[in-house]
Amino acid sequence: MGADAFVISNPRPLERRQLDDIETAALRILEEVGIAVHDDDARRRLCAAGFRTRGDRVFIEADVTTAFLDEERARNGESSPPGPTSEDGREPLIELSVSPYPQHVHDIETDGIVPFDTPRLIEATKLVDGLASMGVVSSPPGCPTDVAPVLQPVVQYWVAATYSQQGRRPVDAKSRESLPYVMDMAEALGHPLRSYPVYVFSPLTLAGESLRCVVDFADRFTSVSVSDMSSLGCSAPIGVGNACALSVAEAAGAAILVRELTGLPVHWSIRICPVDLSSLAMSLGTAEDLLLQLVNTQVNAHFHGRSSAPTITTMHTSAKAPGPQACAEKASLMTAGALLGARHFGDAGTISLDEVFSPEQLLYDIEIKDHVTRIARGFDIECSPEACLAEIAAGVEEGGFTGLETTVHQHRDLYWRPRLFERRFLSSWQAEGEVSIRERTYELVADVRAAHEYALCPDTQSDIDDILAAARAKL
Repeated sequence: MGADAFVISNPRPLERRQLDDIETAALRILEEVGIAVHDDDARRRLCAAGFRTRGDRVFIEADVTTAFLDEERARNGESSPPGPTSEDGREPLIELSVSPYPQHVHDIETDGIVPFDTPRLIEATKLVDGLASMGVVSSPPGCPTDVAPVLQPVVQYWVAATYSQQGRRPVDAKSRESLPYVMDMAEALGHPLRSYPVYVFSPLTLAGESLRCVVDFADRFTSVSVSDMSSLGCSAPIGVGNACALSVAEAAGAAILVRELTGLPVHWSIRICPVDLSSLAMSLGTAEDLLLQLVNTQVNAHFHGRSSAPTITTMHTSAKAPGPQACAEKASLMTAGALLGARHFGDAGTISLDEVFSPEQLLYDIEIKDHVTRIARGFDIECSPEACLAEIAAGVEEGGFTGLETTVHQHRDLYWRPRLFERRFLSSWQAEGEVSIRERTYELVADVRAAHEYALCPDTQSDIDDILAAARAKL
């Protein structure tokens, strides 16, 4: 079997009839309900461009939306991007990335949750950098809370670039005031920031810092992405079909308006999430989250003219500590996603949605990733009668197959050997000190941190030091 041995076809929760009904409803929502645009200047510009307005709402005629969707579908042409494979092409290469949004960290020393200040972020970034060889491909794993909010993205980016070989990629600037410094730092690091996200507020509202950023700095960008994050029964209808119509309307509609305001190509997608209606917290990582990720994938593929797309690519959990709930939810999402073709999963090491980074959970997530990779690789199943007969005869003569050359040569390829998970009998584990998985995890975290050696080249370090100093002085 090859790299995609155990990939199965994406399930399609929606029939074509249902997708057509969602599209019809989305067109009517934009034409009859419209999108709230809170920025007066942006609304005036849209009105001058021919969009109908009333109060703070901007309406998009059905023919305009249809033309936009037709253009999107024609551009993509039923494409389906392949997933990455390992260098030898033999097995799926599954990668993990961490979330940059946590403002708390689970402290291994105290087993408690503490604020993510700059020193703790530096240590966590060193850990993530040291885990690159285990398939962790991003940094930093959080945001420093000991500096003013407007400075946080700049300090965050400086920490990532200073202490991680993967820290050159730009972070989310979050505000118009922070953006110039993040962009300057990205230029100095050789990863210029050319695209920026606009976040739509559900239901049907285009406003906030992300919109200000793309409008004010449109001349420095080459594209924009637009997305929403609606929640069933809270910021979107409880019915999944109706929620899809709203989500498509607000994301596609916002994309049309942002393209008009910036003149830039705009990429857009929907994301509908479950919510716990007793607390009004998003309940990501749940069974409903897995099902909604399947729905999101199919709806996005339909409206973008794609035959299919990777599905289930995030592994959030609402667990407040590393351990059983987090591992169960993340493992279920990653297993389903990998078997459906996903090869990259975000939010590794993140718990309580994206509020807390846990070094311990990150090591568990890597172990889960390796476990899932082995499942996705499948078996090579061949039987040459002559070779089979010779091996059976040799095994019978030896009284077993463990010592045969075939076993010696092939066992490492057949069996995945975990770093943390147990495989021994109870007596062996007891004889070797009864070391728990958690204890081994803590030892591995300490070893990786102690081995950190990365340093940014001095000239580039000096450049980003100057940019950080300028940001501190100004902001």
